[in-house]
Amino acid sequence: MMATPEAEQTVASQVAQCQRLARVLTMTQQMLAHAAVGEWEQVTELEQERRDDLAACFSEPVSLADSALIAEALAALLSLNEELMAKLNVAKSEVMETSVQFSRNRTAVGNYSAMQASR
Repeated sequence: MMATPEAEQTVASQVAQCQRLARVLTMTQQMLAHAAVGEWEQVTELEQERRDDLAACFSEPVSLADSALIAEALAALLSLNEELMAKLNVAKSEVMETSVQFSRNRTAVGNYSAMQASR
């Protein structure tokens, strides 16, 4: 028995949806790798691509046959996102600490210069 064109299109759509979700997971892993070495510009670039793929992935309903697979992929994605957010929070804290230290150093240099000028 041959599949109808509609059934073939539905299967192709489901395959494309799963492929997009796999791509999103791969991009998220790449984002984590970039974040681990402080390459935040690359993380940002991948984030835009990832958002586009996620939007495309869920622009059509999820088939019941793929729902368990999609649920597992989303659970993995959420876990990776939590890891990525943890790395981002550490990086933010480091930048804030560097900024505070820079400000302190600048103030100290300014005070020293003012003291030297008053001599």
